[in-house]
Amino acid sequence: MNIATDSFLEEGKNCWRRSRAQRFGWLVDADEYFVALRDSIGKAEHEILILGWDIDSRTELIRDPDHPDNPSPLAQTLEELVREKPGLRVHILSWDFSVIYLLERELLPAQSFGWQESERLHFELDGQHPVGASQHQKIVVVDGVLAFSGGIDLTKARWDTRQHAANDDRRRDPDGQNYRPFHDVQAVVSGPAAADLRELVNERWTNATGESLPKLEKKADEVWPDDVCVRGHDVDTAIARTWIQPDHNRDIHEVLQLYLDTIESARNYIYIENQYFTSPQITAALEERLRGESPPEIAIVMPGETSGWLEQATMDVLRNEAFARLRRADRHGTLRIVSPVFDELGDTTINVHAKIMVADGNTARIGSANLSQRSMGLDTECDILIDHSDCGDLLTADLLAEHLGADFDDILECLASEGLFAAIDRYNGGPRRLEKLETSAYDLEQTVLRPMAQIADLEKPLLRNSGGAEKKDSDSDGETMHTPASGWLFISFVAAILGLWIYLGVQGTGGEFEPRALLDSLRKAAAHPLAPWVAVPAFVAGSLVVTPVTAMIALCGLLFDPWVAVPTATAGMLASTAVNHWIGAHFGNAISARVPAPVTRRINGIAEASDAWSLAGLRLIPIAPFTVINLVAGASGVNLRDFLVGSVIGMGPGIVLICLSVDRARAALQGEAVFDPWIVVAIAVAGVAIIGLRAWQQKARKSRD
Repeated sequence: MNIATDSFLEEGKNCWRRSRAQRFGWLVDADEYFVALRDSIGKAEHEILILGWDIDSRTELIRDPDHPDNPSPLAQTLEELVREKPGLRVHILSWDFSVIYLLERELLPAQSFGWQESERLHFELDGQHPVGASQHQKIVVVDGVLAFSGGIDLTKARWDTRQHAANDDRRRDPDGQNYRPFHDVQAVVSGPAAADLRELVNERWTNATGESLPKLEKKADEVWPDDVCVRGHDVDTAIARTWIQPDHNRDIHEVLQLYLDTIESARNYIYIENQYFTSPQITAALEERLRGESPPEIAIVMPGETSGWLEQATMDVLRNEAFARLRRADRHGTLRIVSPVFDELGDTTINVHAKIMVADGNTARIGSANLSQRSMGLDTECDILIDHSDCGDLLTADLLAEHLGADFDDILECLASEGLFAAIDRYNGGPRRLEKLETSAYDLEQTVLRPMAQIADLEKPLLRNSGGAEKKDSDSDGETMHTPASGWLFISFVAAILGLWIYLGVQGTGGEFEPRALLDSLRKAAAHPLAPWVAVPAFVAGSLVVTPVTAMIALCGLLFDPWVAVPTATAGMLASTAVNHWIGAHFGNAISARVPAPVTRRINGIAEASDAWSLAGLRLIPIAPFTVINLVAGASGVNLRDFLVGSVIGMGPGIVLICLSVDRARAALQGEAVFDPWIVVAIAVAGVAIIGLRAWQQKARKSRD
């Protein structure tokens, strides 16, 4: 197979596999995808493989009443195909989702897919991930010769048409609830590229179940969907992954590297569509291009708002930070950050869920990866890129035609002759348009909830585990990863918080959760005399599931008055430290097996002196999470008394600073007077103490070196 040699693509660096797609196309919005999928699986004779973040058996594939296959609920369709075709096998692998999604997901999906009724229809849940991670790939492979891959899951609240009509009754979930317009893109490939995606799905299946998929014994016929336009013949493709593995040296970050290399290679324009934008690495790469000489035109299309205030107070906070950096770097006016606006929708915004990057018209990328820290370094992702073709310009023109309500050919001609911004400007301003996405610095709500943003967009696993399903085939290395007990505890912890939230009934008149109502309710509960005594064991429970200690301290500052919050947070920190230390002391071997050796060596190096002042240094530098430091200290035989005193020295000023700062933000949020001279003085003293401790720690480290 002849692959272009002048490409920036490199297997093992920014992609997993390079090959050819005999045919390549894309499907904009789920109506196109679901119809094409129904057509292809209807032609299948041997195998249908489905891999997803969420898969709902009730998903209606056909919603046109005049279509011959209407209705086509997913499970029913697959069951009928298996009954009609004796040689057909179906394998479905869905993420074993966390409990926090319980109210949003189908409760018993395995039973819904009729796995008990047919030996040829297999449904499995994939729980082989680090704590806090998810299976985020969205892939369907038909007979090993055709594959769909991109951002669209076969689940509820995904279906929509290119029109995104305001009153489309078909845009309802299986429970009959309306949802906002939804925009996404799915790639479709045939030939060797499809075979590669089948191999990828087999890897995921084996990792989750311990068994490989059956081999395809017969060559399959063509199953390309009849109504899908072929955008490229015999084109170069590359598949990039994010996959975090038990062995630190085997972590796969091809998705991130491919983004960085694509940004660096662009000369004329970069067109991006994405749900999130929080990755500091991607931000830095775009900053560098914007500050350079002759930067490309960069257009970033994002949803006007994310779904719900909690996401707005977490992911949107990080997004606003990134966009502020990009706008400051935009020396030449070559940056546009926009969102689609349709007048007929009124105040309703379109949920842009696509994961697209086009560079210079000859590189088109469609995938599952958001421009977030999670997608770069935690969740399991798959992106497919088409190189050395005109597919990039075609995809950009197709997407702009939808957003601007313009003719595809007109946009394509302008894009090719005058550039990206010219194509947008010429056809912008009508009832369908791209408007500047306004961002702001922190408001008071976002400041209060800021610690939650880091939890929502984890960059690395909370803990690693090398256990899991064992592959039964002889060529397996037997090493997989799964969510350990601490992961389920973490999930339960979060679920309990959300359950309390729902129980309190803190809703506005429109049924949406309101932060102020929630805060008022929690403050009232925290006023109970026993509340601080409950908070201390809550700290311990949080530490056992590796909840960031800064988040727990901030929560104390939010719920209690400062003179209660500071001693409560300190007591909770000390109790957590003692319990974690005890666990480390009694299960040292297990701790050593889970914590990377470099981290252990650094902690032990600082703790060698084993006096309180030296141990304070463990709290002043970001070696590892709070819980991990405690466990390793216990496993290493560090004296508990000195460790506790050192923890107070190292963390005390920070506890004061966090509690008081959060309290002032809380006061502003509730309309109280913000300025209090004593609190201002205390914050200043705590800040000076932190600076002094860090300076001392650096001096001590140099002395040891």
